[in-house]
This record gives sequence, C-alpha cells and structure tokens, in this order.
Amino acid sequence: MSSNYPPGVSGSEWQIAGADESDGVQELDCGNDECTASYEVPTIEEYSHGDVTWTAEWICNQCGEENSREGWYDPNNNF
Repeated sequence: MSSNYPPGVSGSEWQIAGADESDGVQELDCGNDECTASYEVPTIEEYSHGDVTWTAEWICNQCGEENSREGWYDPNNNF
C-alpha cells in the first residue's frame, strides 16, 4: 500500500490530522460576583499537544448573566 507521507509518518499526527475534538462538561460558577449559581456546563474540548483545552458559553438561569470561559487540563493527571 503506498502512502503520500514519508517513512515513519502515518498522517495521524496532530500536526497533520489536527486536534481531536469532543464534547465535555465543566462545573462552573456564574461570572457575576453577586450570583451564587453553579452549573454543569457543556463544553467543546480539543485534545492537542498532550493537553485538553475547553471552551464554554452559557447564560445563567438565576441572574441572566452571559458567561464564557476557557481553560485547559492534563487528561493524564487524575488528582
């Protein structure tokens, strides 16, 4: 089977194939300092370079604040 890649390169490397993307959940507080609401917010997660970066956007049901957050974590760290 022939390949368009040089020997030792599969094409599945993140530099070639791009990052893996999936859905996740983060437990986040409302961004309004006067609001005490906390939510499990759906996130879009992207795995690349050994880390997972995530983004979330939601509107607080308690105060109406529009929120957006992003962050990262090491999927191999189980603390």
